[in-house]
Amino acid sequence: MNAHFDVSQTITELHGAADWETVCRASLAKLIDELTYEEVISPVPDDTSATGGGFSLPLKSGIVYTFAGRLGAWQNLLSDPATITREPQDGPIPSPQQFVIDARAEMAMSPDTEAMFLRELSNTLRQDLVILRTNSQIDGSALIDRPAHERHACLEGHPKAVANKGRLGWGIDDVQRYAPEHGQPFELLWLAADRDHCRIGDSSGQTETGFLSAVLGKHECARLLATLSDAGLSLTTHTLIPVHPWQWDHVLQQAYLEELIAGRLVALGTFGGKYVAGPSLRTLTSLDRPGSLDVKLALMILNTSAWRGIPGKYIALGSAISDWLEGIVARDPLLSETVTILREQRGIWYRHPRYDQVPGAPYQHLETLGVIWRENAKSRISEGQDACLYAALLHQASDGAPLAVHHAARAGMTIEDWLKQLFAVTVVPLYHFLTRYGIGFIAHGQNLTVILDNHRPAGLAIKDLQGDVDIVNQVFPEHVDLPDEIRAILPNKPPEYVIHDIQTAHFVTVLRFFSARLAACGAITEEAFYGLLADALQEHMARHPEFSERFRLFDLFTPEFPRVCINKVRFAIGYGDAAERPLPALGTDLKNPLFANMSGTVADR
Repeated sequence: MNAHFDVSQTITELHGAADWETVCRASLAKLIDELTYEEVISPVPDDTSATGGGFSLPLKSGIVYTFAGRLGAWQNLLSDPATITREPQDGPIPSPQQFVIDARAEMAMSPDTEAMFLRELSNTLRQDLVILRTNSQIDGSALIDRPAHERHACLEGHPKAVANKGRLGWGIDDVQRYAPEHGQPFELLWLAADRDHCRIGDSSGQTETGFLSAVLGKHECARLLATLSDAGLSLTTHTLIPVHPWQWDHVLQQAYLEELIAGRLVALGTFGGKYVAGPSLRTLTSLDRPGSLDVKLALMILNTSAWRGIPGKYIALGSAISDWLEGIVARDPLLSETVTILREQRGIWYRHPRYDQVPGAPYQHLETLGVIWRENAKSRISEGQDACLYAALLHQASDGAPLAVHHAARAGMTIEDWLKQLFAVTVVPLYHFLTRYGIGFIAHGQNLTVILDNHRPAGLAIKDLQGDVDIVNQVFPEHVDLPDEIRAILPNKPPEYVIHDIQTAHFVTVLRFFSARLAACGAITEEAFYGLLADALQEHMARHPEFSERFRLFDLFTPEFPRVCINKVRFAIGYGDAAERPLPALGTDLKNPLFANMSGTVADR
């Protein structure tokens, strides 16, 4: 699938007024829904609505928005994009950007933050048009037969981030060359890097030459090593790092000028064939060697609240973390049947010799040159199986149904039975990891890959182990083999924080949208959806009474739990540099839909 457009065409030639109205209304509905969820705005039921289900949103600016909608299982607003109106009317199509201006008092941004947010939103709208055009050309039943990288290129991005394709730093040529929705393959530039300036982590079990041969293929590896030798260098003094072509053009040749002149970094050329970007932008998959290791590279662009670099703090132990988690899976009967750790086999981070001396330097400047090689899920599945990002199961194709509905139909299963199996191989293992080992994975839709066997949920692959794994700040007996250096590098958090890797990162960030979309297409009600989820967890708990204390420590069935907000953090802190990635904010507590589905047995525990 190739969604790249002739750059001589303007966006208006590619899309008519109907497409523009569709993306504007969808974006505006998302703004209203998510800002209501984060308690930035407060729509009220409108009893004057002729059809019922109406809402009114009077803003401090005097502007009033009205729309039809309903409340979801999380008491979250689900507005109908087609019904949104603004009073007074401002043109034929309601504008999400004008909404931001109208809601200025409620959003409470500084002028510079507001202007930059408007830019992020506009960037997102443009790519929403591209994705709309792609998705209109293929229905869900056909899409699930496409290769994984083509399916994943159709995804809309994180559903709760209201400007999820801002990609600040990229121009339109960059987007068309490197963004996943355009599907354009590109090659990677390789650098020879002075080992004295590198942190290296490796659990591949191979020599560096053997590793490079496995990654690149024998021919390309030989060509790369010959080029290294021709430059008067060897693997004794230098290691080899691939870099993203955009990063080379826009960051490295200037920021690392001193290193390039001194020969501590030497550009060798392009090797390894064609790669294509995944939804995270900086994780690339080989087209020439399907199933070979994915490559995660630094990109100095700001997207969904963070600069997309490669931090150095985890590199030396990233592979060791992979090995430790893999060992847990291999020894645990429940996990060994369902979970695959997509191991990070090798990582390299290059220390910038000047920025590294700046106390409290913004993290974006310290993360500009690095690489992580991680297993591609395709290499860990059997013939007849498919590896599908969890986010793709939520994806609504041209018929409006999430792809999960199409997988269930192809598997010959009811959606209820299909979801039971899905929860058994995803939520249950994640909860087992948490309750038995005190380990939490930030389980959003791009970190989890569902293994499908003839379209039936059969397993779970987990990735992004550097920075997205937490451990409880208590010593469990199961931690006896946990190396001290790994405990020191992983975020150690109290139980009430680690549990949010499931409650917020998965239930709220993924399942909240999944259940609403399934209900919207008539596949299953949200009440039934969370009933199945509660049943799966309760059945697991009943099978393992030996962990009853842990189930109380990590209780998923509390009446309420904290509301975590990501969008309004950006409104408050702006876009200025900081030494650390921004932390989310808290709102009032959420009512937990699992509590309503709690059985008497669990209630009495």
